[in-house]
Amino acid sequence: MIFRLKKRCGDHYENGVRYRAGAKVESSYDLCSMYPNKFERDFPAEQKAGVVTATKPNIPPPIDKGEDEKTVSSPLSDYGEDVTTEFPTAEQIEVKVFEKSNWFTVIDEVDNSVLNEKKLRRKEVEPFLIQYLEDDAGKD
Repeated sequence: MIFRLKKRCGDHYENGVRYRAGAKVESSYDLCSMYPNKFERDFPAEQKAGVVTATKPNIPPPIDKGEDEKTVSSPLSDYGEDVTTEFPTAEQIEVKVFEKSNWFTVIDEVDNSVLNEKKLRRKEVEPFLIQYLEDDAGKD
């Protein structure tokens, strides 16, 4: 089935591909039921002489930054930009801090697990990190 991603509904990821508003998405699942108010069935495309084609989203290819920097293909890049250097406590407790749309996520460097249950604002990051610093001091 072919579906069209409605405008102002954000991006959609299907099988590792990012679709933007207006893009056609071919899926064996009923995306209208799975994501209410995000998709609409694209009937005109299915009525064209029995030929159904899906358009690929207009996404530029990833930029290869060389062997030393592979941040584009990293799964952590889904959390946004690495801003760890802006938070000195993060380096002390060996975590990474990522920012995406003014929301922050704290990731454990050892196992890449998310430490904060909900996204943090900038002013909340340092107090959140300090609690881990205090926990580590109590273990010694």
